[in-house]
Amino acid sequence: MKKLQVLFILSSVFAYVASGAELIEFADKPNGLIVETIDAVKPDKAGVLLSRKVKLPPFERGVYFGGGLGSSFKWPRLANQMTPWFVHDNDMSTLFAEPFAKNPCRTIGQGAQPQGMFALYQLTSGEYLTLLPLSKGSAMSWLDTSESGEVKLVLGNYGIGAESGCIPLLVWAKDRDLYRSLHTAWELALGELEGSTDWRMNKTYPEAFKYLGWCSWEHFKKNIDSDKLVQAAKNIENSGVPIRWFLVDDGFQQYGKVLQSFAPNPKTFPRGWKPLLNMRKEDRIKWFGLWHSYMGLWNGINEQNDFGALNKDFIPFGKNLGPGNSKDGAQRFYDAFIGSVADYGFDFVKIDNQSLYNNRQKNVDSSVQINSWMTEALENAVKARMPQGMINCMSQGTPQVLGTRYSAVSRVSIDYKLNDPAKAKAHIEQSYVCTLMQGQTVWPDHDMFHSSDPDCGELMAISKAMSGAPIYLSDNPSDFCDAFIRPLAYQDGELLRPLAPGFPLPDSMMMDVYKSGKAFRVIAPLANRCAAIVTYNLNHPGDQTITTEVTAADYAQASGMIQPYTGPWEIPEEGLVLFDWRKGSGQKLDEPYPIELTGFSDRLLLLAPIQKGWAVIGARDKYLSPVAVKSIETTFQSLEVSMVENGSLVIWSADGMPKIKGIAAEDLGNGFWQFNMSEIEGREKIIFER
Repeated sequence: MKKLQVLFILSSVFAYVASGAELIEFADKPNGLIVETIDAVKPDKAGVLLSRKVKLPPFERGVYFGGGLGSSFKWPRLANQMTPWFVHDNDMSTLFAEPFAKNPCRTIGQGAQPQGMFALYQLTSGEYLTLLPLSKGSAMSWLDTSESGEVKLVLGNYGIGAESGCIPLLVWAKDRDLYRSLHTAWELALGELEGSTDWRMNKTYPEAFKYLGWCSWEHFKKNIDSDKLVQAAKNIENSGVPIRWFLVDDGFQQYGKVLQSFAPNPKTFPRGWKPLLNMRKEDRIKWFGLWHSYMGLWNGINEQNDFGALNKDFIPFGKNLGPGNSKDGAQRFYDAFIGSVADYGFDFVKIDNQSLYNNRQKNVDSSVQINSWMTEALENAVKARMPQGMINCMSQGTPQVLGTRYSAVSRVSIDYKLNDPAKAKAHIEQSYVCTLMQGQTVWPDHDMFHSSDPDCGELMAISKAMSGAPIYLSDNPSDFCDAFIRPLAYQDGELLRPLAPGFPLPDSMMMDVYKSGKAFRVIAPLANRCAAIVTYNLNHPGDQTITTEVTAADYAQASGMIQPYTGPWEIPEEGLVLFDWRKGSGQKLDEPYPIELTGFSDRLLLLAPIQKGWAVIGARDKYLSPVAVKSIETTFQSLEVSMVENGSLVIWSADGMPKIKGIAAEDLGNGFWQFNMSEIEGREKIIFER
């Protein structure tokens, strides 16, 4: 191997490390980019080009994002999810200290995997350190931790071809503000990746996903046909639940686990997609989506297929075929693949299995390059033909995470599963924690759910509301739990969404939520400078009671995922009020608000700023109540409020009962008052006086 130099880039300042340096350190530098220049370096049998030892600054605790499906799914080559693993006491060997099977999300395999795609540390200096390995072109980097705790930065292409050039390996950033550390690292990464992805704020969020949806998977699995789907659409309409989009998941293809045709199975869909798509109505189910697998189907493409000239663009994929023999070939395949979905009349796609393609490609120069071509081609094809975009699913591999050029939505967790509290706890943790990484460039899809889940129907609904991403049910429509669904959306199905995705507060970022005996706490920024905090008891197993609290200082962190990030929110001069959504009561947040959680449970708290003696909580019947308030104007004598929909409005007054002509006030205590605004339907603005 011919080794030249490692280069650290600190903004516009360059610091050189001696040629052939084997040790990477971050101790005396605030942020930077590590670049390696190589010349005709051939990978070893594992597809690895080089590795460098990493010396971490002393740390108190950290979270290491690696694989979660055990030895049969070696991440990052065969990724299917990204799991947060926790380390502590300046010892990376603690990554392997806890037996795999004892954590509810670690249901397969023997222990933590050594490879990681991302890491965060709370240093003994009080700073936070973000490490983000990169993928560009034909090579990608990852972290590798031995059982003794030694960490390496590894570069590979998972192929047999030699690599040359100046290759970016990793960006890092240190800051006393956790969220600024994350933002700075991503800013460096996006500057280096030349448009392969972009900030979440710069992307177009699909109109369809602003509304409530439904997916066939958890109800039907693969057991679908045309009649069942049409009947499901009719049952959804008859339910009265304002579902506006319908996603057909796996099970419609013609031939097992390999793709043979873009057309659905003629035995189960004798009239194709027309009967279902004819159910489209402007004011009901308006948009339809179709599930597909990244490489055709789970096991690729059948050698006996209907794809004609496209076959020249396929490569061996196990015993079958797969796309990706060239950049142009990948684009031809996805243009045809996504084009077929558009031609049938679907509005969006869900693409699954995106990070499992590396492992079955044999004797290629660079599997990473093929994945980069495919990811780019898929993004281009969806942008050209799918007006409502794409849900990236099982896309937690570095080429995919760093390749969301246009798409605005990606899954961030394992699948949700009905009647499985242990998996539900893991789903909650992963969805929020992984948002800190993936949520910089996409809205974090928390997957579908059953509103009728006896263990966590309402809890799941609240977590989906906090995500700001697509919310879609998968119950049998006859089982819809209206009480848990209605608080998610307005009457027309439009969702109440936060300003940025919900994410963990700093004290919950690097914590074993299953065994710590502590609450897992997350926050999301809402309209009108409000915030929502949810506290969870995810301890497992058992039904123990835990306690926690919410303070005014927590409110300042609500801006952590807002883009562009400008720092913590200031606590309002007049202070804050807190409203406990489920209890229907609250307090001025001068003192910590105590919370007790027994068993698998949550608590939704809404925080609102006080302005001239007023605070507006918003629509009492919605989880994210403040979002339902379009505008607020205050004087010391009056409060003027404009609502999206008139309903039960909760406000707080420092000086006794607010007055509004013709509407009785319900006293909720501690200065909170509730008014039934439906009694003045049609009034644009509502004025309260003291």
